[in-house]
Amino acid sequence: MELEEFIWLLPYIFIFSTSLILGLLFFTVKSKNKRANIFLSLFLWSIAIQFLNDILNEMPFEEEFGFSLFIVEPFLFSLPLLFIYLLTTINREIKRWHYFLFIPGIFHNILLHFNESFIQDSLLTTYELFIYFMEILLLIYAYRILRTHNEGITHYYSELENRTLIWLKSIFALNIIIHFLSIATFLFDLSAFQIIEYSIDVFSLGLVIVMIFWIAHNGFSQPEMFKRRLFKDIGDTIKNSDSEEIQNTSKGDILKFNEIKAQIQKRELFINPKLNLRLLSEELELKEKELSRLINIHEKMNFYQFINEFRIEKFKKLIQSPDSQQYSIMGLANKAGFNSKSTFYTAFKSIEGTTPSQYQKEINKS
Repeated sequence: MELEEFIWLLPYIFIFSTSLILGLLFFTVKSKNKRANIFLSLFLWSIAIQFLNDILNEMPFEEEFGFSLFIVEPFLFSLPLLFIYLLTTINREIKRWHYFLFIPGIFHNILLHFNESFIQDSLLTTYELFIYFMEILLLIYAYRILRTHNEGITHYYSELENRTLIWLKSIFALNIIIHFLSIATFLFDLSAFQIIEYSIDVFSLGLVIVMIFWIAHNGFSQPEMFKRRLFKDIGDTIKNSDSEEIQNTSKGDILKFNEIKAQIQKRELFINPKLNLRLLSEELELKEKELSRLINIHEKMNFYQFINEFRIEKFKKLIQSPDSQQYSIMGLANKAGFNSKSTFYTAFKSIEGTTPSQYQKEINKS
């Protein structure tokens, strides 16, 4: 093997080894989200096997020894595994028809081994094109599920659920781009434009590396996303929200919600940057559904927006205190319960209509 070919294989070797190790880590980690992690592991291993096949194709085993090390092509198994991981993560029911998504992968592998006996080249090309578009439709369908789910739980999710949704959407968005690039190289003969073909290959490879890094980054920096079962009982919450909203405008509800706000303010529960609906419901000795319902009905906002209003008020008090000069703006925001600069600035501008820096200047002037 020439040096240039070996250098080209290095990213393939990196993706293979990283996917293999990451899959093993997710498969063996102890968590309450074990079932979902198994599907994520299988997705990563399918990527590893796919790139192992690419590496083996560059090896002269068949020419020198008369046999090939190719066993299975997992390309058409990857997306169904990722799709079922999505359903499991957001606690959607996995139906029987979902497992039929693996049939094209099985049929595809049969054709790869025996295509000359079963199908002509022209029909094989049509079949492969059909499969590409079916995978695009599956990706779009999964993305729509995520969007619908996100819209349906706006009154429920915490920061952790929000980060998980963003992570999932980014993974599916990357896969949509990768598949469109694959279709482009499949539909158009770019052999006369080698620089374009080479650029597409490099860009696609780069996107896969970004996806692997993104999974690894979230796996190590935010392990709670993979260790806990998220979006618990959301289905019931969404189904009951409309009927409950009609019934629950009584004086008792109003008094109860005012007491909740008073407790949050008095005990400054909002300064915990990891506060979510579950933790707050435990502190207030309320059921999650009840707390979520009260916030949704009386404030017309989601949990995170509700808590951020308390944090902004706390920040405004801190910035006017005598010792505020000892801290930076973000230092005061941290004391108020924010642990993300972007979240703090977005929330502050949304509520106050100005940036924290401009607000500080106005305070200093007055």
